[in-house]
Amino acid sequence: MAHILSGHYEQAELPLRQSSQAGDSEGMVEYGNLLRVTGRLSEASAHFMEVVPRLSGELLLRAQRWWGTVEFMAGRTEMGLQRCEAAWHGYLALGDDEMIGRITQTMAQMHLSVGNLSRARQLYEEAIRRMPLAQQSVFRIAALGGLADVQMSLGEVREARKTLDAAQEALQLTDSLKSTAHILSAEADYYHLTRNQDKYLDTLLQLQGILEDLQDFESSTWTAAHLADFYSRQGRHSQAMETLFEIAPEGKHPLVTAMRGMLLRRRHLYSAAIEAFQMALDSPRLESRAQLRTLLHLADAQAKNGDPEGSGVSLKLAMEGLLSARDLILFSPDLQELADLVQHALLDPELSPYMEVLLDKFDVLLGRDSVPSDSVLHLKVQTMGRAAIFREGEEIKFSLQGSVLTLAYLALHPGCTRRELETTLYPDREGKTAGDYFRAVFRELRVKLGQQVLWMDGSPKAPRYRLGPGVHLDLDLEHLREALSKGDTARALSLYRGPFLPDSKLESEWVDTTREELRADLAAELKSKLQQARDNGDLRRALLLANQYLKIDPEDLDMLEARVAVARQVASPQDLARYVVDLQRQLS
Repeated sequence: MAHILSGHYEQAELPLRQSSQAGDSEGMVEYGNLLRVTGRLSEASAHFMEVVPRLSGELLLRAQRWWGTVEFMAGRTEMGLQRCEAAWHGYLALGDDEMIGRITQTMAQMHLSVGNLSRARQLYEEAIRRMPLAQQSVFRIAALGGLADVQMSLGEVREARKTLDAAQEALQLTDSLKSTAHILSAEADYYHLTRNQDKYLDTLLQLQGILEDLQDFESSTWTAAHLADFYSRQGRHSQAMETLFEIAPEGKHPLVTAMRGMLLRRRHLYSAAIEAFQMALDSPRLESRAQLRTLLHLADAQAKNGDPEGSGVSLKLAMEGLLSARDLILFSPDLQELADLVQHALLDPELSPYMEVLLDKFDVLLGRDSVPSDSVLHLKVQTMGRAAIFREGEEIKFSLQGSVLTLAYLALHPGCTRRELETTLYPDREGKTAGDYFRAVFRELRVKLGQQVLWMDGSPKAPRYRLGPGVHLDLDLEHLREALSKGDTARALSLYRGPFLPDSKLESEWVDTTREELRADLAAELKSKLQQARDNGDLRRALLLANQYLKIDPEDLDMLEARVAVARQVASPQDLARYVVDLQRQLS
């Protein structure tokens, strides 16, 4: 990618450098800006330090603006903001609305990057006010895109959609690739936040398509990281790594390094992932949101690499940052992915208070994406707590209850005849009614998921049904059973989001039996771990386990009594009083 960036700017660099060396004031400023745009921050900073004392008037203000931007990009955020503030006040004194609007938009982006959302919103709205659409469409578009970023960070998704629609209208008045890229990146964030994976990927690919002509260091780095992240989440690990280093203009950029760590972690290469994460965190150029993401993924890698103490330190740092962050909603996908880490925190007496507060602030759908990269159709099936099927992160809606049930059953019992499926899954329907219902289920699965999802073999008169040969099903029921068999309590709790197919109205003995077996097995696991904690004198952990158990069976009298007994020794008076009330309510 570096050669792509250099092509356009090589043509401009020589004359600008010569102009700067000849003492031309505007050439000095614009050569420094070229160094900034191409990511040569050290050179840019040194250049501005040398030439700024020789400038005056509007060129001095312009140089201060770009110098401040360079300092900010290099991780010297306070100095960067101070220099831009000085330029801003200078433009206010000149009364130049156009330049006031431009630098206001620059400062708003800085405040957004460091999480000062209220100040960023105020500045973006001021920039939009000062830049009429007809005269300043490019800079107005940038401010609209930034305002949409603020709105998404605050969870104001509907308002962000309206702002983005206004930006799309404004784009019709310009052919600026930079403006297009800015709005496309905001649109990508919107689709990621609203879990529209098809449009998210399409938007990222549009961005990739204009990068060669755009030749912008920051846009290229951002797009490389987000595309690689998308492919990696899908299990397309080789494509993710290839995309990251083909598009990113600087392979050692801290955002690229952090993303490399995430790709390695998802491939279970934990030691290499930890090294990459720590290298990224050591860089002052890693902006605050990326720092928190990196800490979360580092904590998970450390836990899986056998370093629970290091994991606890990293996770606590991440949670402390998240508790003060105004853009919590943007971390929801990460906490969904790191469900095991979340549950480990909930069972750790030192970490659980932080995690409980975070989970109170947004509803995290705990899950786990783990599909191999060679499958044709990747499906994630949720049966615990509710019935749902996801393709590439997007939920596919079904009208028939038997659709999710049938798909899950065939994943566990391939080769069933139609009669076996009808008898086991919907015994309340008989004869022709059962046959009609099965055909409707079969048709809905193929229409919604593709013809390849179900396969028939054997005799044409008595075919047997199974999932198609190119279908990979990630079934939470299987993961839950695996976690229970290994005694992995935290992971089991992250997977148990409620009873097995709780809303099923089909009178299936298999559903009822499976539901009760899973509940009983998880309850037994929790009781066992609770007793171990009590035997070891770890009463705070025992209390956490009791609370988890009572979420599954809130009327278990023995557990209610055990919780009160433990709470008398370690709980606060307020919590003890609440537990006693719960026990008395059950006794009455």
